[in-house]
Amino acid sequence: MSNKLVVKLLVYSVVLVVAMVLTVQVTLQQQAQRAHQQARVQGAHLSDYIDRQFSRYQRIVDSLSRSKAVHQALDIKRAASQDTDRYLHDMQLASSASDVYLLNTSGTVVATSNWHLPYSYKGNNFAFRGYFRDAMRHHSAIDFAQGQRSRKRGFYFSQAVIVAGEVAGVIVVKVNASQFEADKAALDSVQDTLFALVDENHVVLMSNAEPWRLTALSPMTTPQRQQLKQSQQFLERTIAPAPWQWQGQAQVYIAKRKRTFVIDDTALARAPYQLLTLVPRNYLNETLVARLGVTLMCLLVLIALVEYLLVKVAGYRQLLYSERSLAEQVKQRSQELEQAQDALVRTAKLATIGQLSASVNHEINQPLSAMSAYIAASKRLIARGQYDKALSNLQLIEQLVNRVHAIAAQLKSFSQKREHKMQATSLAQTIDNALLVAGPQLKEYGVEVCYHPPNVTVWVDPYQFEQVLVNLFANACQAMEKQAVKRLRIEADSDDENVYLSIIDTGSGIEHHALSSIFEPFYTTKSEHGLGLGLSISKQIIESFQGTLSAHNHPDGGAEFLISLHQQEPQI
Repeated sequence: MSNKLVVKLLVYSVVLVVAMVLTVQVTLQQQAQRAHQQARVQGAHLSDYIDRQFSRYQRIVDSLSRSKAVHQALDIKRAASQDTDRYLHDMQLASSASDVYLLNTSGTVVATSNWHLPYSYKGNNFAFRGYFRDAMRHHSAIDFAQGQRSRKRGFYFSQAVIVAGEVAGVIVVKVNASQFEADKAALDSVQDTLFALVDENHVVLMSNAEPWRLTALSPMTTPQRQQLKQSQQFLERTIAPAPWQWQGQAQVYIAKRKRTFVIDDTALARAPYQLLTLVPRNYLNETLVARLGVTLMCLLVLIALVEYLLVKVAGYRQLLYSERSLAEQVKQRSQELEQAQDALVRTAKLATIGQLSASVNHEINQPLSAMSAYIAASKRLIARGQYDKALSNLQLIEQLVNRVHAIAAQLKSFSQKREHKMQATSLAQTIDNALLVAGPQLKEYGVEVCYHPPNVTVWVDPYQFEQVLVNLFANACQAMEKQAVKRLRIEADSDDENVYLSIIDTGSGIEHHALSSIFEPFYTTKSEHGLGLGLSISKQIIESFQGTLSAHNHPDGGAEFLISLHQQEPQI
């Protein structure tokens, strides 16, 4: 084996190894980033759901504390009756709670929704419970405990009953934890996603993984165990360690599932609990194998092409050498003939080089361009698991490469967390950025965008304002989904101080009963859609700019959202 062949094989081997290593590193990095992002999205979605449910039950228990029937049940001058029991039973059925009961100031149950059942709470004393003590002290509380009679885990929403300015008792609504755990299946949008709700002692109160329930994520100290035993929060149950093997602060290995999970930690807004959302890291192994296969195939094709070109070049060189030898023989005949032959040789050489360069350009450019488009499209489509679409769209991707790059660069800038900064911003540039982000969805829905770039500035945080526009564009797409004519009009007007931006769609419009509540928190007509940026938050963002956001039905049909903003920093 010649030295040249050995060197060539060594170079090709190094190139293959380096390319494969880089492919693995890039894929694993993207895998980790995607898993973290999925965990953040799932954590925000689930914590928002739990906070909304907690808020709902807090409103229910607050309403019960002001009920006339509850006040009468605490009046020691009135004769005891079952009217309040029946009232609490009706409220328990209407609210989907497990139990509703009323305690006097000594902690004894005087009325309960389960008064007619064998395990009725009536007459039981729950003064030792944290939710009773906290409600007596702070007038309201949310607590988690294991039921003394039912043995079921649950959240306790308690509220002090105030009569004539004094605490006369405590009303309690209990909701079983299993109710939230069952709802989680409908909320989950990522396969194999797990969650755990933990308290300040790192005890798992609620989880869709049953073995984790009432286990500790970290070793419990002796004072913590004594405190739990004294409070009887979990009755006589011993809190065992959770089957987790931590790998740093944001990753954990679950031996039973044989998988590593990325963890997102979200604090609930309405209770002193932390929500841990776990997304598996190794769910993209198929993507890694596919990328390695594509990389190997492309490199082998490239090596074969280079070898082919080297052989072609060697052949041309041999041909040129033969021509030169023939020219030398002809030169011996005469000087003129030699000069003519030299000229012919030079001409032939230039023609050959020109032909070679065109061939090289064609042979390299075509596969490299196709390879570039293949890799760019495959990274996006394979990451989504859309393998059939990747194969069928390869021939159409080349003309979209520059735009795909631009879209990728703009999406990276929209999710980054940036410092809130108010500044005079080009309205046209912000609209263009938002249209670039919403472009794929607009195209998918077949929406025609009618828009003339306005030459004005607005006083906003450009990144937050861009989020508002993207949200409104996405809402418009959903509103026009079933319409024959899908047109999005973006119109701008201004005066000396303000800019007025209208976003008009051709959807079915806003129902009259919804006009007054469309900007309320958590209001939605399609729970399966949305970007996570509701109209309520959009309105708060615009109002933080000292602007306004309103909605009404357009006279020509469809909905119109009107945004009013200052052109420059307003003078206070």
